[in-house]
Amino acid sequence: MNCKQIENQLIDYLDNNLDQNTYSIVDSHLKNCENCTIALQELETVFKSIGETQEEIPDSSLKVNFEKMLHEEKAILEDSKVVSMTNNRLWKTVFQIAATIALVFSAYYYGKTQNDASFSQEIAVLEKERNEMKQTMTISLIENESASKRLQAVNYAEEFEQPGNEILKALINKMYHDDHINVRLAAAEALAKFSDKEMVRNAFINALEMEQDPGMQIELIQILVSIEEKRAVPSMEKLLKNEETPSYVRDQVKISLPNLI
Repeated sequence: MNCKQIENQLIDYLDNNLDQNTYSIVDSHLKNCENCTIALQELETVFKSIGETQEEIPDSSLKVNFEKMLHEEKAILEDSKVVSMTNNRLWKTVFQIAATIALVFSAYYYGKTQNDASFSQEIAVLEKERNEMKQTMTISLIENESASKRLQAVNYAEEFEQPGNEILKALINKMYHDDHINVRLAAAEALAKFSDKEMVRNAFINALEMEQDPGMQIELIQILVSIEEKRAVPSMEKLLKNEETPSYVRDQVKISLPNLI
């Protein structure tokens, strides 16, 4: 494998999702390739940044030049917005920013004892930028050619408390059109968490209307019942009347309809 092929396997390598032969090839390559090893380390850093930032007691040295570092990182984040995520160099920039942001947030706990309103406002802006960066990375992973990486990205998307519309649209697209049923099922389950959004509720109704896979039909029926979406009744009745609908899907409809009518 060349370096590009190795980089495409790094997420699965970290998650132990590779077969033994492929894992050995990647592992051997990493032992002899400094660039791919650095890429692996950066990938580990960015996934750690996706999780909750843990509160730490900062070293006193972090106070030095903190305001300067804060402004520099905000400037880097602003500049990165104008570059396409398909550019490999942006990924390296994102990884570097993610690592630095982790340090910045540690230093924040020193600064918040100063009760400086301006300082707190800048921290809020930085956290917003950090969240946007995480969402941009997740959207990029959702469009990856590897089904396992798309599945992993869907799981990341589910962790957002308040995802932007772009994240929701990406999940809806995966629920509608992904080639792998497991990705589609996972996208539906992730979207169920955000069923308070009108666009998500409409997406579930539309998906049931056009869905042909029995497993997805049952998943959608169960979700629509759990969110008490009464507008789905006509679509369920249509499934019930369709002679091509599998008997076990019809049975699910019969069980579910009384909960919505």
